[in-house]
Amino acid sequence: MKKLLMILILFLSTSAFADWHKGTIEMIAVGYDGKTISIGQKNFIKTDCTCYPSWPNRACLDRSRESFKEEYALILSAKARNKSLNINIDEASCKIIAIYED
Repeated sequence: MKKLLMILILFLSTSAFADWHKGTIEMIAVGYDGKTISIGQKNFIKTDCTCYPSWPNRACLDRSRESFKEEYALILSAKARNKSLNINIDEASCKIIAIYED
């Protein structure tokens, strides 16, 4: 039992917590590094994001994901049409995990 509890604590302490955020895209920016795509979403209120420390209140697209281009296209399209997006964001780093349009 004690071993199971230790494994559970280890798993919970290393797994990232992610939550869904809904709102329109207020801004899209390319970071100073020329690689990071950062977004500002209405109703997303965080000030301790680590995905791009220069902008600690914005979520970031993860370029290493296979769906990066599709996610970026969806964000650009939603911004142009002023449509709301549901974005699943890792609460520790603020990297975007999943995204869909209403």
